[in-house]
This record gives sequence, C-alpha cells and structure tokens, in this order.
Amino acid sequence: MHEIRVTVPEGRSKDVAELAKRAGIPQVSVYPVYAYGPNCTKEVVSAETSTPLAKKFADAVLTSDWFDSSESTLTSRELRAVVNDTHPRDVTKPMLEPPINVFEDLWQLNHITISYWARAAGGATLLAYGMLRNDPVMIVVAALFLPFMSQVVGLSFGAWSGDLQLARQSLKALLASCSVSVLSGALVALAHGQPMGYHGFLEPLPSFAISAVIGLTAGVITEDDAGRRYLIGVAAAVQYGVYPVWIGYCLVAGFPGASLTLSRIGTFGINVGTITVFALIGYLLLDIKRKDVRGFIRQRADKEGNV
Repeated sequence: MHEIRVTVPEGRSKDVAELAKRAGIPQVSVYPVYAYGPNCTKEVVSAETSTPLAKKFADAVLTSDWFDSSESTLTSRELRAVVNDTHPRDVTKPMLEPPINVFEDLWQLNHITISYWARAAGGATLLAYGMLRNDPVMIVVAALFLPFMSQVVGLSFGAWSGDLQLARQSLKALLASCSVSVLSGALVALAHGQPMGYHGFLEPLPSFAISAVIGLTAGVITEDDAGRRYLIGVAAAVQYGVYPVWIGYCLVAGFPGASLTLSRIGTFGINVGTITVFALIGYLLLDIKRKDVRGFIRQRADKEGNV
C-alpha cells in the first residue's frame, strides 16, 4: 500500500486527479499549499491506494506531457494500513511497486559512505573468519552485513533504465565491497595463519545455475513491497563474498595451482555477470517498462546539462 503525493503548479491538480481516476483510484485529496523559495501557491494531490494502482498513477504522472520536475514533485510513501471501502484483499496487493521507488532506493543503497565502509568491512571480516574456521553460522551472519546484492541489482537496473550514473555508482560500490573483502581475507590470514577450513566453492556450472535463480528472484522481489529482500541478499552475498575473501587469504598464504585459481576467479566473474543479467530478466518478466523511469531520468539529465 502506498500514498502517492503530487505537488503541481496552481491549476494543474485537475489533470493529476484525472490521471488518478484513469488508474482506477476512486478518490483523491486536493489541497493548496504555499511553497517558499518560488514563493507561490501550489496544489497537492494525494492518493492512498494499493501498490499496483499506486504504480499506475505514479507512472502516468511521470510520463505525462506536462510533468516538469523543475516545478512539480512526486513522492511515494509505503503505508501500513488503509481503511476505506476497498476490501483488504484488493488494497493489500504488494506488486508492482512504482519503478521510481526502486530507482531511488537503489541510489540510496549505493552511496559509498562511512557507514557503507563499516558495513562492508565488518561483514567481510566476519565472513573471512567464518571461512577460516568453516563455521556456517558465522558465514550466514556475515552475509547479512555484506553489501553486494543492491550493488549488482543497481548495476543491472541502471544500465537497463538508461541511468548510466546509477550503473557507474553501483559498480563503484561493488568494487569497494570486493576490495574490502580482499583486504579482510588477507588481514585474517595474517592474524591467524591457519589453513582455511571452508571448501564449499562450487564448480562454474552449478554456480551459474544458483546465480541465475538468485538474480531472477532478486529482479522479481525488487518490485514486491512485501518481499523479504534481505533473505535473497544473504544468498547473493555468499555467492559473491567468498571469492574475494579467498583471494585475500591466498595473497598471504599462497595460491593453489593455476587451474584451480583460474577456475575460482572465473566462477566469481560468472556469478557477477549471471546475477546482473538474470535480475534484468526478472524486470522484463514483470513487464516493467523503461519509459516509466526514463522520462524522469531524461528531465534530470537535461536540468543538470543546463546548470
């Protein structure tokens, strides 16, 4: 369930309300507000409805001919309950989320901040120690911290939607996570110096199959506001994280034979590529249209180009 709130110049609310009606939303609220900065009166149109109808409404607004992000805004809020004359069976449908929600959520999760570095370092250190001791509980706990899933999904979603800035930012975040994992593996190996007990590395073909399932699921649940995304994130983190940690460990303890080393490095590349591609396939299966976010992206790019 979502509230879509659209703030537009005075006199434009009728057009917004009409789009809500076409989307199947029976009632919207309209009220005037005074906007400081531009120092003018604007109108707010608010619709509280199910997630699928919220998506239709938001997409219709963002792709309309008159929507201009320099004078209008659209916000989306997830709601816990909506009590009206609509049956809970209909109002609680969790799919599909407005693509703009996914777009900005991925941007938020891919900023490389101090907390991002701390999360990546903490998760990678726990993973490295868990692999050293072959402790499955610690490995799973570490995967809860590791930032890998949102980075790969951001890379896929950014490239697909045409927002190359998001794709680049996600790639930077992914490289940051990998670098920290390599460093953590090396530091744990230096501190303990014992043989690595973890031997759960998969061969390329089964690893590809598992990564395909993870990627496809990740693409689908990205659009589900009731999805347990952290669970698939754990699976993805294990598929990714164990390889850079292993590389860091081997930088200290020494690499095995060339054949095994190349196989594991290649498997890591297969995992990254497979999850990225199959997340995109998940979007396509849901019939998420690029035009739903490209209009917004194009407006932002044009605005930045004029600054």
